[in-house]
Formats: sequence, structure tokens, C-alpha cells
Amino acid sequence: MNENKNIRNVENAVKKAFWIALSLSVMLVAGVPMIVLGASNKLWILMTFGIIFTVLGFYGCPIAWVMYGDSRFRASLVGAIECEGAVTVGALAAQFGKPQKKIADEIRKLIQKRYLAGYVFDGNTLVYAEKKERPKERVYIGKCPSCNAMMIYENGKVMCPYCGFVREATVEEKRNND
Repeated sequence: MNENKNIRNVENAVKKAFWIALSLSVMLVAGVPMIVLGASNKLWILMTFGIIFTVLGFYGCPIAWVMYGDSRFRASLVGAIECEGAVTVGALAAQFGKPQKKIADEIRKLIQKRYLAGYVFDGNTLVYAEKKERPKERVYIGKCPSCNAMMIYENGKVMCPYCGFVREATVEEKRNND
């Protein structure tokens, strides 16, 4: 199933970015004591590695965490497209609170990196190239009392797709959304 493969690929990229950022953070923290211990005990190799770790951590750590944040955003975008059925730039821009141009640019990057394999993008709408029934766009109803995320209406229930909170839909919600 291509949908699961797309999500799995982008999740692997997020994990990789996280481990790189975490490693560089640890290198920054460990490098300074390595320099001090190496210099005070005349352990020049330890001091050299401390300098290397500190420099790599100092310059690489901020960049790596920004890249991790970008990969998390891309994973959220793929999730919105694959699972929630949001396929227009306008809908995605509204959902993420980002400008439409940024969303369109990110979609192009996702297609280029093969995180949205099987999709065709015309600049405004994503279309799945193969014949496949896409899930309909979800109807968002209010905020979750547990985690403050947008809740969705589905099959007579109002649920949070993030924390799992579920409640019965009111008569008015059922009438408006069925």
C-alpha cells in the first residue's frame, strides 16, 4: 500500500534527523569536559577529540535541530494528505496556518524526495495518479478538551485524531455533517 510506504518513509527521515541532532547536542556537551580533561592531564588525543566534538556540536547542533523541525513539519503534511484527505493547498494552508506559497513549495519538495510517491501536483491540487478512492476531507469541530487539537466528526462521533478523546456528536452536529 503506497500510503503506508509514504508515511513510513517520511517517519524514517524524521527519526534520522532526530538522532543526528541529538548526537550533535551530546557532542557539544561532551566536548568541553573532554578539552578540559585532555589539557589538564596532557591527554592530547582526548583534547583533540574534545575540540572536534565542540566545534561540530557548536556549528552543527542548531542546523540539525532546524532540519529536524522541518522534517517534523513535512511528516505532519504527509499525514494530513495521506490520512486526512486534505489535497488542496488552501485546505492545507488553513490547517497548518502557513502561507499557501510555503505549503506549495513543501509539497513540491515532498514529491521530489519521494515522500508523496504516486501523486501529481498542479500547483494547487494534489491528485493521486493511480485510481484509488481518497478519503474525504474531514470536518473539524471545535477543540479537544484534553489536548486542544482540532476534533473531527466521523460516524456520529466527535473524536480527537491525536490523543484519542471521543464523545457522542450532538444532534446539531449530526444534522450539519451527515
